Amino acid sequence: MLDTYRGILAKPGARAFAFSGLLSRLPISMFNISMILMVQIQYDSYEMAGRVAAIGTFVWALQTVPTSRLVDRVGQRAAMIPLTAMFVIGVSIAIWTAMSHGPEWLLWLAVAFGSISGPLGSLTRARWSNLLHSDQEIHTAFALEGSLDEVLFIGGPALATILATAIWAPLGLIVCTVGMLIGISILLSQKATEPPKRSATGGVGLGIRIPLAVLAVSLIATAIGLMFGAFDISAVAFADEHGLKSVSGLILAVLSVGSLLGGLYYGSRHWTMPLWKRTVVFAALLAVGFLALGVAPNLLVFSIIGFFAGATIAPTMTNVDSVVQRVVARDQITEGMAWVRIGIGVGVAGGAWAGGILIHTHGARYGLYLAAASAIMVFVVAAATIPLLRRGTERAEVAPA
Repeated sequence: MLDTYRGILAKPGARAFAFSGLLSRLPISMFNISMILMVQIQYDSYEMAGRVAAIGTFVWALQTVPTSRLVDRVGQRAAMIPLTAMFVIGVSIAIWTAMSHGPEWLLWLAVAFGSISGPLGSLTRARWSNLLHSDQEIHTAFALEGSLDEVLFIGGPALATILATAIWAPLGLIVCTVGMLIGISILLSQKATEPPKRSATGGVGLGIRIPLAVLAVSLIATAIGLMFGAFDISAVAFADEHGLKSVSGLILAVLSVGSLLGGLYYGSRHWTMPLWKRTVVFAALLAVGFLALGVAPNLLVFSIIGFFAGATIAPTMTNVDSVVQRVVARDQITEGMAWVRIGIGVGVAGGAWAGGILIHTHGARYGLYLAAASAIMVFVVAAATIPLLRRGTERAEVAPA
């Protein structure tokens, strides 16, 4: 299985940008839960923590398309340096406000400012699309990226929880910020693999001419984000209700281990099943897994089910990204994927907010019910948009050049 990945990592510069990109997107796995934990610890309110996290995620979603267009237009280095500075400033203000028990509106302002961080999840995917030529190689690369994301989600939440609950409330935010600074510095120094800016290719942005298949997977991503947002805060509250809040990060990590292994296996195989059909099948498996999680009676069963439910996450996200890659031009890839990321962001914002309210009023179980309903919605949307997915992606495999 690993031989498949060795092939693409042997490409010039691939290892350097793949693993520096992993470190640069550390905030994707740590920022949200670190903010939730810091606010909940300092203000003793899950509802407030959910609101603050939702505001940040919503702003992040709104900025994704404009900053992605900026990256495609002027290049990754020129765009990401000022955006990284904004992230650092926003995190600094958020920590200062929370530790001094400042007003909630200032936390909203700080987390919003810090969320204008650019398309961190798309930078390396754009480099893969620029470096590789065949659909199979890109499928493998995107599966690798999804699996690397799960490495973050294995260690990130667990580390954030330990740092915040056992050492110091804002320490998770500090660690993810330092990691992001190191990673983005190394990534941006890799000029040889940076995709050409749009002015050099003579291409144009998507603008409002968004392919219908991209809109379809953006709706799927919105439902996935709703599931993520509700699940993250619900898992913390579920562990808290069982008197084991400090292991909530480990519970999230088990889910991510399953996703990591599922993603690696999925990416190592050459699938004869069409991409649109795989998208629907894995959406169905995702729905079954999270429905089972919603009725888990205790933390042990919850963790066991979580491992198998997690195995469907990375393949599902790989399919979503692959649909975008199939239907947009290569100098539009960051912008195209921004629509998927904005869908996830809007969903996570809604899920965190609604989940916080449900947990505050009815308990963690109702937050898990929301996550399960959202996973079912992923399948419903995928099934309803089959004609769009099929028309946009069904083609003969592109062979290596």
